[in-house]
Amino acid sequence: MSPQFAARHWYRLSAVSIALWPVSLAFAAAVLLRRYLYRAGILRAVRLAVPVIVVGNVTIGGTGKTPLVIHLARFFRSEGRNPGVICRGVGGTGTAARAVAVGDDPALAGDEALLLAERCGCPVWAGSNRAAAAAALLAVHPACDVLLCDDGLQHYRLARDLEIAVTDERGNGNGLLLPAGPLREPAGRRCDAWVINSETAGSARKDGAPVFPMRLEPAGFHRIHDPGGEVPLSELAGKKLHAVAAIGNPRRFFDTL
Repeated sequence: MSPQFAARHWYRLSAVSIALWPVSLAFAAAVLLRRYLYRAGILRAVRLAVPVIVVGNVTIGGTGKTPLVIHLARFFRSEGRNPGVICRGVGGTGTAARAVAVGDDPALAGDEALLLAERCGCPVWAGSNRAAAAAALLAVHPACDVLLCDDGLQHYRLARDLEIAVTDERGNGNGLLLPAGPLREPAGRRCDAWVINSETAGSARKDGAPVFPMRLEPAGFHRIHDPGGEVPLSELAGKKLHAVAAIGNPRRFFDTL
């Protein structure tokens, strides 16, 4: 079963999602057992010398984690801090911890990692083992005094000081865990803060944690081969345009257009 086919059933109860429900129970058991092993100290988490902030989500797919990490990195820099960013490097072929720099091949580093390197203005390292990537970043950049982890809410091997979960207007879908639904963990999972990427987001507390609204605003149109210059809307008037999106929730992009 392809992820695209399964995703069509993640946000409603259908015959497919109901048929996959027994499998989701086994997945839930594995998730809870793994979490218990880390909490009990049977599996050891790596504690770093600087604060670690994990920005993730409890559902599969894009909710706005990467734009929030970019915002936080810029905020810390404006406050005189020296942030570093670590990520999985989704889409890239490399798995070992490695530095990501502007101009790197996205086929190796991953497109999100390259975007972070271009926009954050701070060291960015990628790797399937976030703890190893974080340790490598700190070894090369000892002045770094706070680490941001893009995704990795379920990567318990990396100990964290603050967890921020990002969600959007889709919420928890049909409320079932993978593969019957979009949840990576049970919906009752607690975090230190929640960010809702939606035009109708409120600010009420959730499970005792603060909730913050988030809204993405377009910065303008730019040519791919010359991103430095902005394209005025008058240049696009009367032309036949094609829109292509490669983000976790493409509907949001098309609605913005």
